[in-house]
Amino acid sequence: MVVSALVESKRLNVAKSNEGSNIVAMSVLWLVPQLALNGIAEAFHYPGQVSLYYQEFPITLKNMATAMISVILAISFYLATALIDVVRKTSTWLPGNINNGRLDNVYWILVIGGVVNFGYYVTCAWYYKYQNLNEVDHNETPSDE
Repeated sequence: MVVSALVESKRLNVAKSNEGSNIVAMSVLWLVPQLALNGIAEAFHYPGQVSLYYQEFPITLKNMATAMISVILAISFYLATALIDVVRKTSTWLPGNINNGRLDNVYWILVIGGVVNFGYYVTCAWYYKYQNLNEVDHNETPSDE
């Protein structure tokens, strides 16, 4: 989101400096870094979440792991829609013409939310106790029986 906010700030400055002209001032390739980072994040997130659910759910609930991920994604999309509605109703950051708005401020709000979410994640990860962890004593040597 930081990359998105910085790119949007740059795009807004370019759009305001070329206001009134019909020249396209920025390439669409400016979207590549933020979309690539988002794709990489999803590529690491999804398998890790599936693995955690498969390890920690009881055997009878292992099939629910994939369904849980879909439910969590659906909830996050609904929350994102609610956030956009709140921003539209309480500010002028998302008007009909994007060049008259402040989409970069919306991205900065998402950055703040992401930092808070990461802090919450680290706290939960710190206190989490694995359920299905096999105890291994690393001091014993394997015996040749």
